Amino acid sequence: LQDNALTGIQVLYCNLICAVTLGFVAAVEPAEDGIMDVPPRRVGKRLIGRYLFLRIFIGTVVMVATTVGSIFWCQEVFKNEGRKYEDYLPLMRSQASNTLTFGACFITMSARFSYNSALHPRIFRGNKYAWYSVAITGTLQCFITYVPGVNDVVFEMGPMEGFQWGIVALF
Repeated sequence: LQDNALTGIQVLYCNLICAVTLGFVAAVEPAEDGIMDVPPRRVGKRLIGRYLFLRIFIGTVVMVATTVGSIFWCQEVFKNEGRKYEDYLPLMRSQASNTLTFGACFITMSARFSYNSALHPRIFRGNKYAWYSVAITGTLQCFITYVPGVNDVVFEMGPMEGFQWGIVALF
């Protein structure tokens, strides 16, 4: 298991950072317009209904697929350049970590709206703390990706190349 694209410490870090910084967004999110027009949930009805379960399922599948897809894409690029696997494994770990964490940021921004589409200008207003939390998460990701000692010793990652950031942004 030494050659995994995500190490155990990367998974723990992603869970911690996403739970603390991005979870804060849900705690301070103002109520959605029209939420009081929705009738209350029946007594005994499940807390997570079909619609919410479907959103959770789709978000999880998309985040896993984009993370795995970005790893395979990077691996193919590095193979075509003739690099050794041992040389580009740390770069693939960086790719996986950043794709996963920034994917969680975008899912958080989408999840702010239960019944309305997230593809609307309202995503940029209403909760300034949502953007603060994304900025904090992004800063911490850059820190663990580029600071020597942190990236190579603790997280077993390497500094990402420019095209890798393009893949993160694309996914």
